[in-house]
Parts: sequence; structure tokens; C-alpha cells
Amino acid sequence: MARNRQDRLKDFDEFYNNSILTFTEFRDCDIRAEKFEREYMLHICPGSRNGGTDKRIVEVSWGYRNYEIESIGLNWKAFTETGSGLLFERGDNGFVMVTLIPAHTEKRKPIESSITLKIWLDPAKLKDNHFLMGIWDDFISYTEYTSLDGNPTIFQRLRVSYLRNFKHLVIDNKWMPTSCSVIGKEILKFTITVGLSGFIIVLVTLFYQPKEGQSIKQLEETNRKLEIISTKMGKIQSFGTELKNTSIILDSINISTDSILAEIIKMKRLKEHR
Repeated sequence: MARNRQDRLKDFDEFYNNSILTFTEFRDCDIRAEKFEREYMLHICPGSRNGGTDKRIVEVSWGYRNYEIESIGLNWKAFTETGSGLLFERGDNGFVMVTLIPAHTEKRKPIESSITLKIWLDPAKLKDNHFLMGIWDDFISYTEYTSLDGNPTIFQRLRVSYLRNFKHLVIDNKWMPTSCSVIGKEILKFTITVGLSGFIIVLVTLFYQPKEGQSIKQLEETNRKLEIISTKMGKIQSFGTELKNTSIILDSINISTDSILAEIIKMKRLKEHR
């Protein structure tokens, strides 16, 4: 039997009611959380921290802490760090969005204001402690990575790097496409464009043998650039840098192809006039 909206609302309510017990157990059984509990203290707030009355929200977050005190004349100023947060928000349709919020200070903040872990999450999965533990691991890794006194392991750094590249970031109040999807589109665009240019060159080679020396040189130059691209694509280790370099060559190929086609049209017209 297909699940409907009422089923999803019921499952989220169950998660909502059990959230304090669930995340308290996660905290107490995780040695990684001990130092953050001492410094910040974990707040588990079904209904949100703002009054606890919103039945659509479960908020799990580390609190605030003073990390430095500075004297300004006869006055004192305390510098405060806000701990990282984990937010579960139920939509009108019953699906849940899960969001990570970084630790930050007044002057030190990551480029993203949040990372969207899940978008259309069926709340039935929130009843699975193994699934929730995976989200808790994301939370702990992000806490280590963004906190002033965090000391992330190599695996936690890799985990945060994965989240930043394969999950949606919110930057300047804008929900951004994932970095991997942007790179994928650029690679696809690059491949299609190079393939089309090569296809045109093959057609020119098969159906038209240029009689002018300049056209032959253009074809040879274009083929040489295609060989450069083939070599570079085999050595790509970093998408961003290599795409920028090869895009310059790609532009040159397109110009050469256009020039060849123009030469063909010109030669054809001269032939017709004769």
C-alpha cells in the first residue's frame, strides 16, 4: 500500500517525540562528543530553540561559549563562538529537509551558511537509528571542521569535502547547485563541443579536398590542437584547472572550424561561377 501524506506526518511526529532520547544516546555513546559537550553543551530541541512550539522542527545544536575576553579601557568584551547545528524541518507534504549549520564567530564564518544534507527525505527513515547515526557522523565531522578548536581527522576532512561538493550549499542566502553537477555539465558541454568540431573536420576531410595551401594548413593546425586536447584529457587530475586551460584551445578549434567552412563555401561559389 502506497504511503500518503498522513503516514509521513505520523512518522515525523514519532521522530519528534523520540528525538531527545535518540540524540542523548548518540551523545553519551560517542567519545568524539565529549569535548564539545564540555565546551558548548548539546541542546536537543523538538519544536526549535525559539520557544519549542513549532511541531515541524527538531533542532540539535551545540550552544555558545566565550573563547576570548578583551579589555577595552575600563570595559571588557567577550568574544563568543556559536556551535554547529543540525536541523530537521518537515514540509507541508510531510517530507523532511535536513540541514547542517556551521560553527562560527562574529568574524570567522565559512563561505556557506548551511549545507543541505537531505531534501525530499521520507520521515520513515528517521525511525532507523543506523540512518540517523550517519547524519550524526556528518554533524560531528562538520563540528570538528568548523569549530575554532576543532581537530578533524583526515577522514572527517574527506567527509566534509564530500558534503561541500556533492550536497547543496546555501551561500549569501542562495541555494546553490552542487559543485559536482556544475563540473559535470561543463565536462559534458566540453565533450559535445569538441566532438562536434571533430565531426565537422571529418566531414570536410571525406567530402572535400582543399586545393588552397592555406586551407590545408588550417586543417593540419586543427588536427594538431585536437591531439593536444586528447593528451590533456588523459592527464586530467583536477577538473577546474584543466578545463580552464583546454577551454582556450577549444575556442581556437571553433574559430579554425568556422574558418574552414567559410573557405569551403568560398571555393564552392568560385566553382559555380566558373
